Amino acid sequence: MAAMPVVAYFSMEIGLESAMLTYAGGLGVLAGDTIRSAADLEVPLVAVTLLHRQGYFYQRLDAQGRQTAEPVHWSVDDDL
Repeated sequence: MAAMPVVAYFSMEIGLESAMLTYAGGLGVLAGDTIRSAADLEVPLVAVTLLHRQGYFYQRLDAQGRQTAEPVHWSVDDDL
């Protein structure tokens, strides 16, 4: 019997755990759900995404509407 081909799944963001700051919204959650479903169905799949060690940032606007960015710190090693 021939081996099943392996699927390579590329996404700019993947939401696997809320503590892992690798996604910003619904499309990341959808990507995470797709990967979980493939695992449940035992589909041979490799997922590739970006990993920013600084994570995302909190956006603050002052009274004049100027943006400042405050980094969100998270420990990559704790989650991977």
